[in-house]
Amino acid sequence: MRIIHRTTAGAVTAIVASASLLAPESALAAPPAPTPHAVLIGGNLAENDEILRAIVDLADPDGSGPAKARIALVTAAASPARSAADAGDADKNNAAANGLYYSALFEEYGAETYAVPIDAGDNYPGDPYTPDRAADPGVRAAVAASTGVFFGGGDQMRYVRTLFDCDDADLEAFASCTDTPVMSAIRDVAARGVVAGVSAGLTIQQGADMITGGESYEAWRDGATAGYLDDPRALGYLPYGGFGFVDGVLLDSHFTTWGRQGRAAKLALETGHSFVLGVDETTAVVLDRRSGKGTVIGEHGVSVLDVRGATDHGAGGVTGVRWSYATAGDTIAIGDAVSVQRAKGSHPVKARGADASTRGDVWDSLDGAGGVYTLRDLAQDVVASSSRAGQGLSLESDPRFVTGLLRDEATAAWRTPSGSISFAGLRMDITAIP
Repeated sequence: MRIIHRTTAGAVTAIVASASLLAPESALAAPPAPTPHAVLIGGNLAENDEILRAIVDLADPDGSGPAKARIALVTAAASPARSAADAGDADKNNAAANGLYYSALFEEYGAETYAVPIDAGDNYPGDPYTPDRAADPGVRAAVAASTGVFFGGGDQMRYVRTLFDCDDADLEAFASCTDTPVMSAIRDVAARGVVAGVSAGLTIQQGADMITGGESYEAWRDGATAGYLDDPRALGYLPYGGFGFVDGVLLDSHFTTWGRQGRAAKLALETGHSFVLGVDETTAVVLDRRSGKGTVIGEHGVSVLDVRGATDHGAGGVTGVRWSYATAGDTIAIGDAVSVQRAKGSHPVKARGADASTRGDVWDSLDGAGGVYTLRDLAQDVVASSSRAGQGLSLESDPRFVTGLLRDEATAAWRTPSGSISFAGLRMDITAIP
């Protein structure tokens, strides 16, 4: 019991002492501190029931049910609406419309929602979704009253433009940035509840060196460049980073879905990061931000790339990257190191299947079929093959890059109760050939 206003110190002491005689000791104990969580969704949420329920449950502050959950929806990563009609149509893909879509979706699960009216630019006359509302006291108060925050997909740099005040107008160097009032409120909510995001909404939770775009082939051919680049295939990154809700790893989305292992390894090597955490589409990591422990849920998997023992050969490639892949039920621990643990009830995969065949377009190029998990599928074949090795070729040539995978004494593989193949410590080498 805490009564201070218009009460002397002696009176306060008397009141507290009196209360201690009437109430059991447990009733006077302070409630446990809330545990902040992050739900990192790799893309294509696809109205996945398990992921949505996890977000709503974590946004419930006292465990009394989803009706207590109030989720602030931030959708500024999407393009601005072109008209009032587009803004009001939940079937469209724009910042305002996405707010309507996610509001309806989370409300189906019993949560209250607030669509945060911030956008990446001026649109039609009278549009409330403009950047200056990041300083609006009313918007800040509405966000602060929430128990969770959800970031939608699009372009993570739009979040930077709308929720940070930075001293570099061209967004390439970012010597320093400060939080807008709404961003400060988001941090307060994230510290006591859940912060979730899909695609760009995952990536923005990165700390320093947030990726801004690029493809695996161009990353190895040309290297990484600081800034937001005009060429969407060029590997770019923001040194200042994103919101920093998840530290200790580089974050990437749509990961094995689009063959992003190559670009992520390159960025880690060039920026001095030891680990990458990459999440596939329709998949999430539910991460306890205090302990650094997370559980994989959803349809596909979550990758960890460890480059601590790798040798960087520049444009010639890299040898000795260690790749782990966790599927539903497996757990991940983020700390001084990042590790993967198998789900309960899993069984080891013995390397006795047929040799893994060589794959083409192993990085799922934009000029190829795209989005078909080619390198992930090769890896799962390798850990079960009698040869314990396999390779894949980039679609592009001059140079062509070969990704080699090897199951050695440092590799473990297991089949989870759901039937998926997970693995840890698979060796990955990338080599340029003429």
